Amino acid sequence: MNKGESYMRDEQLLRRLVTDFSFYLDYVYMNIGLPNSTPLQQRIATILGENPSRLILEAARGTGKSWIGAIYTTWRLLKNPDEKILVVSGSGAKAQEIATFIRRLFEDVPILRPLRPTKEQRDSIIAFDIRGCKVAIAPSVSCLGITSQITGKRASLVIADDVEIPSNSMTEVMREKLISRTQEFEALLIPDMPSSIIYLGTPQSMESIYNKLEYPTKILPAQVPEDPMMYEGKLDEWVLLQGKAGEATDKVRFPNEVLLERQAGMGAAGYKLQYMLDTTLSDAEKFPLKQKDIIVLPLDKKEAPATITYTGSKEYALDIPNIGFTGDRLHRPIRVSKDYLPYDKIIMSIDPSGSGTDETTWCVVGILSGNVYVLDWGGTKLGYSEEALMILALKAKEYKVNEIVPEKNFGSGMFTELFRKVLIKVYPCTIIDDFNVRGQKETRILNNTIPLFTNHQVIFNETVLRDEIEWVQSNPVENMQYSLVYQFTHATYDKGAIPHDDRLDAMAIAFQYVSDMVIVDANKRLQEIKEKEMEEWLNETVYGSKGTKVARIGGGSNIYH
Repeated sequence: MNKGESYMRDEQLLRRLVTDFSFYLDYVYMNIGLPNSTPLQQRIATILGENPSRLILEAARGTGKSWIGAIYTTWRLLKNPDEKILVVSGSGAKAQEIATFIRRLFEDVPILRPLRPTKEQRDSIIAFDIRGCKVAIAPSVSCLGITSQITGKRASLVIADDVEIPSNSMTEVMREKLISRTQEFEALLIPDMPSSIIYLGTPQSMESIYNKLEYPTKILPAQVPEDPMMYEGKLDEWVLLQGKAGEATDKVRFPNEVLLERQAGMGAAGYKLQYMLDTTLSDAEKFPLKQKDIIVLPLDKKEAPATITYTGSKEYALDIPNIGFTGDRLHRPIRVSKDYLPYDKIIMSIDPSGSGTDETTWCVVGILSGNVYVLDWGGTKLGYSEEALMILALKAKEYKVNEIVPEKNFGSGMFTELFRKVLIKVYPCTIIDDFNVRGQKETRILNNTIPLFTNHQVIFNETVLRDEIEWVQSNPVENMQYSLVYQFTHATYDKGAIPHDDRLDAMAIAFQYVSDMVIVDANKRLQEIKEKEMEEWLNETVYGSKGTKVARIGGGSNIYH
């Protein structure tokens, strides 16, 4: 081959590298020691290579979005050295990882080496210039966490790489703040240059911020979906060309057998969200247990108000962070009797766990006037070790429980016998050892819980509830799925819908056991509430504080009809 032919070949190669991002991606992969990109990664590259002005690109966890996005920044600079690119990630640590990778590409990839910063240019991990760019306030590349100081930055391309993560999207308030932060991206764009904002991410919530941003969206799930319509026109058309429903879309990186393992480990809901990228909410019955249906009040260990009146009015909503669905609020009661009575009975239920990541959980409830007072709940990953049994025994003693109800199905009663030996030394009380629970767990849990919730007969201890939410916020990635509030707000009839339901199961066992004590005819209950409200109104309006009659309404013998 003569020099002319060699030059033409090199020129053709260079032209293709600059104009074809899919080809460029494999070129970079080869130079950093990676195998060729998978078909799914090539599809992501094709979409990015069209240089969209605004785009949300959703793909499953582990598909290499961040790597491709980082390589895309170098391609844009290769095409135009005057580009100003801002990469924003969900955390400062992740942003630094991406920045390090991008800067390293200019050392390892031959076509990028001539663009390495000169000694006179900025050259730090989180912000650097490339050789040949015009002098400007904004660096060629900068990388920041979403909570960093973004206001005042300037960019022609903003890449939002996994800005939504569990620790910043756990609650409704967090999601609102995150959306507010992302809305600043538009203000960062340099007005006299072609500009782009590209989101690369995996939804972390069924109320993902990606659903609320009005940008063109391409969704690339890990499998061909059964019902493409659930993506509301956002499913990338390439997905449907990868085979029949259920076929893997990335048969190299995530073949079907790997996806089955992921689904078994994550549970149906987690897999649906992070691999199928399905954030659709069906009708309200999909998640039947609502925070708005319960009453929240600081509770005493021995006694409770004789009557409590429920309200779902927004002025009685509590300031407790919402880890359920948007708009679902916890409320204090509208009226609480000044008279307190001792609980008719205090029950402690236990859902044992032998090993693994499940918890041995407990729930302590008090029964009074047809209501269930959820006094305390919690869990331990110590299984049925002596330490775990001691925790349970001390909890029973703390609340002076009358009866303890363990799930008998576990270990054919072995747990009960082990626990009895510890309990008798700490707090001897009755253990109900013949109480069985049967049927599919999810159905049993909801069937025993929904009636009490919807009839507003459940009162949660505000102190314990606030402690649990604070514990979740301390480490949301690890703790949220173990929260009772998270478990009951995300519970469905689908088998394996949530990865952990042990605390919810303990509460459902307690509710099932006390059901005969709290079943009240609905009409009778309503009449009792009306009579109590009228009595309290009379005491406040018609009679004086000492019981002296101060007014009479109407002229007849009845004051209301």
